[in-house]
Amino acid sequence: MKVKEQISSSQMSVIFFSFMTGSAIVNIPGPLIGYAKNGAWISLLLSMSVGILLLSCILYLHRQFPDLTFIEYSRTLLGNWVTILLAIPFISFQFHMSSGIVLDIGLFMTSSMMRQTPLYLFEFSVFVVIALTVRSGIETIARMIFAPMIAVLFFVILILILSINNYEIDSLFPIMPDGIKPVLLGAYFSYGFPYVELTLMAMILPYVRKDEQTHLKKGMFLALLLNGFFLIAVTVATIMVFGPMAGERKYSMFEVARIIDLLEVIQRIESIIGISLIMTGFLKATITLFILNLTFTKLFKLQDDRILVFPLALSCYLFSLLQINKGSAHWIYAVSVIHPLWATYAYLLPLLLVTTVAVIRKKQLNKTN
Repeated sequence: MKVKEQISSSQMSVIFFSFMTGSAIVNIPGPLIGYAKNGAWISLLLSMSVGILLLSCILYLHRQFPDLTFIEYSRTLLGNWVTILLAIPFISFQFHMSSGIVLDIGLFMTSSMMRQTPLYLFEFSVFVVIALTVRSGIETIARMIFAPMIAVLFFVILILILSINNYEIDSLFPIMPDGIKPVLLGAYFSYGFPYVELTLMAMILPYVRKDEQTHLKKGMFLALLLNGFFLIAVTVATIMVFGPMAGERKYSMFEVARIIDLLEVIQRIESIIGISLIMTGFLKATITLFILNLTFTKLFKLQDDRILVFPLALSCYLFSLLQINKGSAHWIYAVSVIHPLWATYAYLLPLLLVTTVAVIRKKQLNKTN
């Protein structure tokens, strides 16, 4: 009989932080500044507040159903057919995420570093490694994820420190030159990526060991606050370095690293940010594909939880090729406009529905008792 995999609360917190920070730390600042201008950091505070509410809902449901995933307690509360209806957008958006994360890695490589290499080669190689990692199980993922994430944070902090000579504090003002609307638009964008995506954590919380449950809440909230701190830090640094042009820098930290020039010795160290983008993208895509496979496993009650890993990875690979065939402009539109709407329908509404029913059920049980 197969023994259920288990991880500690600290490992879950690291997985959560890696999932939330992941590719966002490199990809978020440029587009966000383009929307919210100097008020981008306020947009992040607003969207992080929504993330805190969503995390509270997830932890509440986990306390009520500690041994069940989101799909399982949705079936318990809402019934099988309603759960299947909710699972359709839930699964479709996971396909979009898994393919999009790897697609972004490929677009970065082919646009910034290896322009002559076909995009599909990068994506295929990354998906193979991701699939093999997912098949190894969540215990292996939890053990291997810490070191790469620490390396990424070290690289980011290093870039922020080495860029001090390029900072212009005056670039941060005025904070809201065009009023509150751009800030709200930026909050909407950053809510869709990455904060509403934390709903997926409801699928893997049951893997936390029972004796670690008391530390889980504190670790998860700390991870979310650290995520907000780093996203705000890199966003503010980008504004101070590039000023009004910051919103036009797609891979902003890569561009910040590119212009570092200290004592004519420390120059052109953007490669470490390139490595960080690949590593963080790989980590987030691995977690997302693992949850996608787990969703299918729990929805169809499969005995073998590894059998669909390679077919799902192949499907995500083909989906990513389909997306890029529509053009890079369509992909940018999909991420900035469609992504938050789709995420709201796929993640936010099912989570709120299940949480509401769980609260009502608990109140009814308390009255009867």
